[in-house]
Amino acid sequence: MKIFSRILGILALVFIVFSIFIATQPSSYNIKRTRIIKAPVTLAFSTINDYKTWKSWGPWVEMDSTIVQKYDAKTSGVGAGYSWTSKVDRPGSIKTIALEENKSIQQVLSFEGQGNTDNYWGFNPKENGSEVTWGMKGELGFLAKIFFFLSGGQEKMFGAMLEKGLENLDTFTQKEMDKHSFTSNGVVDYGGGYFVYLTTECSFDEAGAALDKMLPEVLVYCMKNKYPRAGSFFTLYHKHDEKMKRTEFSSCYPVAERVKTDGKFGLAFLEPGRYHKTTFQGDYKYSDEAWKKAFEFAKNEGYTIPEDGKPFESYVVGHTKSLNPADWITEIYLPVE
Repeated sequence: MKIFSRILGILALVFIVFSIFIATQPSSYNIKRTRIIKAPVTLAFSTINDYKTWKSWGPWVEMDSTIVQKYDAKTSGVGAGYSWTSKVDRPGSIKTIALEENKSIQQVLSFEGQGNTDNYWGFNPKENGSEVTWGMKGELGFLAKIFFFLSGGQEKMFGAMLEKGLENLDTFTQKEMDKHSFTSNGVVDYGGGYFVYLTTECSFDEAGAALDKMLPEVLVYCMKNKYPRAGSFFTLYHKHDEKMKRTEFSSCYPVAERVKTDGKFGLAFLEPGRYHKTTFQGDYKYSDEAWKKAFEFAKNEGYTIPEDGKPFESYVVGHTKSLNPADWITEIYLPVE
């Protein structure tokens, strides 16, 4: 009996020492991770701001396949939220309580019986994308301190989850940016009109760089002269020599009236006509595919493109309106007989 009593005494002493040790551990925690996401801040922010996207990149989805989500009536912005149940973990919920557009998001994360955790995000634009910070902070009760001590600590548990989430977010946003589509709009009547232009002749390989240089030049020139714009910028193609791999085209600024130009800039008039129109949405890296689709659409719909015709592409939405390439809209017009 004496041995049994001594063992109980030792266990009690160990428990007291352990309890004192746990009680002296910090109650506050603030775990955060930062990653460069190869996407514009606007996309990273809008993705995180919309809870319906979380099932596509949230790290817990891979950790627990039994999670069932239920969205609130509002899923983005202040007051938005969703809740979930799980067969292997406690049910919980999250709600957005504050945000600053494209800069920060503040959320409250709740697990049944475990209190609340502050879930926060920070966004900073970078040359190669966005610097996104994801953090969690709060206070630990005595039992929670024991749990995290035996689990290796909050830093280990939360840190790994935050890192995985940011990695998934990077992958998800890049896939979103790569989305593209081609849609045939059939034959339309194009009204034509005056346009200010710059023209060049170059190899296929040089065309992209030439276009990137010429369009801003025409834009600055026309804005400086306060010419009234009459539509979207466009590129008018004069020649396309597949054999020699050379092309001739003009970067054009449509104007509402006849204007006087000088220097290297010219003024021309695009005659009204019938064109087969294709809408291309997505990154310009898919331009070649878009043009092939445009010719394919026209041919399959029974239209003939004259050899001396001058097709053009109009930039309805470009990088000046959205940094997400998936939002860019280009309209391709092929003259038809």
